[in-house]
Amino acid sequence: MRTGSSRAEVLRVLLIERRRAADLTQQQLAAKLNWHQSTIAAIESGQRRLGLLEFIRLAEALDIEICRFIKLVSNVPE
Repeated sequence: MRTGSSRAEVLRVLLIERRRAADLTQQQLAAKLNWHQSTIAAIESGQRRLGLLEFIRLAEALDIEICRFIKLVSNVPE
């Protein structure tokens, strides 16, 4: 079951796209973050929300420009 708003959905999709663009599997990204693969899967499926500090770590691991990324998501109507 997915939780959240349109913004949460856009964030979820953008994170999946960035992971794939980085040519990383969920397992590889999880290893980079020292997280479990199931955590990445839960985030990507919308079953788990990210806290701010988790988002920052994830963004850094995916070489995401955080301010630009947040602006993209914040432009989505609620």
